[in-house]
Amino acid sequence: VEGDGKFERVSGTSIGGGTFWGLGKLLTKCKSFDELLELSYQGNNRAVDMLVGDIYGGMDYAKIGLSSTAIASSFGKAMSDSKEREDYKPEDIARSLLRMISNNIGQ
Repeated sequence: VEGDGKFERVSGTSIGGGTFWGLGKLLTKCKSFDELLELSYQGNNRAVDMLVGDIYGGMDYAKIGLSSTAIASSFGKAMSDSKEREDYKPEDIARSLLRMISNNIGQ
């Protein structure tokens, strides 16, 4: 970006708003993008995402600059828990999905 209206696209990702809406609709049964976004505001991604603190016993991993609340694996708790999809709250799934996609775009 050089200024207002002066920019060049150098890269992109296929993971964005459409992915959020598509996966969110499949996972939560929301009927609109806005409904899914509102649902995500009520959720807690820590119920679904594996955090650095989950791996290192609630501690920061300071020597490589990671806080205990950094996401180590989006939806990571789902692979290690003995729970089924129905056992997770839709709002927590929506929040995890929003964080995953936002992190991908930001990166």
